[in-house]
Amino acid sequence: MITLLAQTTTAQSSSPILWAFIFIAIAIIIFFIEIFIPSGGLLALLGGLSIIASLVAFFMHDINTGLVATGIYIVFGPIIAWIAFKIWASSSLAKRMILGDDDGDEEFASQESEAQRKQRIDALQVLVGKTGETVTVLRPIGVVQIGEQRYDAMAESGVIAANKPIEVVQVYDNQIKVRESQPDTLRNLEDEGVL
Repeated sequence: MITLLAQTTTAQSSSPILWAFIFIAIAIIIFFIEIFIPSGGLLALLGGLSIIASLVAFFMHDINTGLVATGIYIVFGPIIAWIAFKIWASSSLAKRMILGDDDGDEEFASQESEAQRKQRIDALQVLVGKTGETVTVLRPIGVVQIGEQRYDAMAESGVIAANKPIEVVQVYDNQIKVRESQPDTLRNLEDEGVL
């Protein structure tokens, strides 16, 4: 009878250890799922609760076992988390999640944006020397109209009031620079260096 009672006590005392490892396994699975399924932290919270439940189970088995488990969690938990993050951060999934693209797509996107930028600059270069009118006040940036098209423009210097005649003088960083148009006689004197 005493032997049977001793076996029952041993079986009952090993049960919290079994539950502690079950909770650890559940926590690992939940943390792994959290990587792939965004839950707003709900799965991470459940994983944290599983870790706490495993500690409670270790303490239910024995105080010394609980203290050892707590020490192991405190020392190795951050190290394991750091190693897991480093491994995950170098994966293509993480690059897509963090950067929005993997390496090949990022290179293609930068080439595409460079081609689009060059095309816009070429289209704006055609406007150099053309005249138009300010739609809004340029302080120094505003809207001008050249022909039937409106453009964002930057005043070459100072402020240009609305509804003033302008001339496109330069394309700079994908934006046109304009100056207020002057009568032909003043422009000729300025070109000759008199003014």
